[in-house]
Parts: sequence; C-alpha cells; structure tokens
Amino acid sequence: MPKSGTTWVQRICRAHPKMHCRAGDQYPRYWSNINDLVKQYSDLIDLRDQQRDHQGIESLSPNDCVKLFYAMIRITLEKAPKQLDWSGIKDLTLSGKGSLQMIPNSRAVHIIRDPRDIAILTWAHGRRIAPPTLDYPERVSDEFLMSTARHWRALIRRAEIVRTESSGRSFDIRYEDQALNFSSTVGELLAFYDVARDPPTIEALRLETDFTRLSGGRVPGQTDASSCFRKGLAGDWRTTLSKAQIALVNKICGAELQAQGYEWK
Repeated sequence: MPKSGTTWVQRICRAHPKMHCRAGDQYPRYWSNINDLVKQYSDLIDLRDQQRDHQGIESLSPNDCVKLFYAMIRITLEKAPKQLDWSGIKDLTLSGKGSLQMIPNSRAVHIIRDPRDIAILTWAHGRRIAPPTLDYPERVSDEFLMSTARHWRALIRRAEIVRTESSGRSFDIRYEDQALNFSSTVGELLAFYDVARDPPTIEALRLETDFTRLSGGRVPGQTDASSCFRKGLAGDWRTTLSKAQIALVNKICGAELQAQGYEWK
C-alpha cells in the first residue's frame, strides 16, 4: 500500500551493487489502453478480412492482452545495467501473482506496515499535494480510515495466497522490523535474492537510505508536513487516532493485525 515503506525498500535495492530497482512505475494505468488498442486492431483486421472475401482472421484474445502488458514490463526490466544480478520495479498496484506467473525467474516482495499508520501518512500526503484552494481537514476521517483498513485487509489476504502458491519466490518485509533492526531485516531481504549481505554492504545501504540523509538533516520524529519524508517513525497512530477510530480498525482487520504481529486493543 502507499506509505508502507515501499520507497525505502526500493532505494535499498537500487543502492545494492548487484541490484537495480526503478522508482514508482505506473503500469496498471496503461492496462485499459492496451485493451482498447487490441480491440481496435481486432476490428481493423476483421474489416480487412471482410474486404478480402472472409479468408479468416486470428484475433488477439484477452490472454494476449495480458502477455502484451507483461511484455512491456519485461522490456522495462531489461533497461537495467547488464552487469547486475537483479532488475526490479516498484509498483504499488502491480499483481505479485501475475508477475510471478508471467515473468520467468522473477521474485516478489510485499512490504507490510500497520494500516493505522498508513491511513495517517496517506491522509497527510493528500493534504501536502492538495491544491491550496481545497479545504483538506487535518484529522483523518472515519470513512478514510475504514477504507484503508479494508484495502489493507484485502492486500494482506492476497499476499498470503501469493506466498502459498509461489514456492519460495515471495518475501514479506515489515516496515516496523526494518526500522527497529535494519541489519537483520535487510540481511534477510538480501538473502532472499542471494546477493552480498556482509556487514559493510548492509551498513552502506543503511547510510545511503537513512531518514536523516533523505530528509535533509532531520532525525526520526521531527515532522515536516511539506516533505515526502514526513516523520520517519512507526506507531504514530497511538497518539493521533481516537479510541473510537482504533476500535473501527480493529473491527475490520483485527484478526489480520494479530496475525501480522501488530498491537491491537
């Protein structure tokens, strides 16, 4: 989900000497365009066939649209420097299951974060990029919080399916674990890709992606509402959400929070 720490993981992978990871691709935005183009093509060859005494055509199918879609992704992946072991993409809406099925030898990483923090951060991001003329409330609305909780629950369940069906090609990483113990958590991520994970390499990745460096000198906890790197802390929901709002989230995804090891009350 947005504001889960996906940019942090993407930057870590990009900074590794044997890995590359593109930032913020938007492939699903082109999905409907591909379907429209394929339909136009099918209509065109059907018209040409009518003009040529109906000799027969082989129209492209919905499955062919999927192949075209992932062909575009493979072309993008091939743009990474050739000497690297891994080329990756960060796309919040791309299907992990579809990627594993359609891209040979690929692997998928799911970044998981407490949905209560996600709601706060996404709301704050919306306020940051909203036009000055828009009256954007400072406090997260109940409706937005519940929508976030439902979406998070759905993605957690989808990730569980991918994990079950992927035969070891899927890896989950929790933002909170990475923030609390960078070395061991990132070491597990690098082990998943079987690349160098010695202490000097991991420390170099930590320094390269450190919040203080990326935020221009702030330490975690110092807030800048105008920055993409707003606060750099986990657990902001404890002091930001009301008890009633926390109860709303628990009602929607309390079981999933417990299963992922998150505090709930």
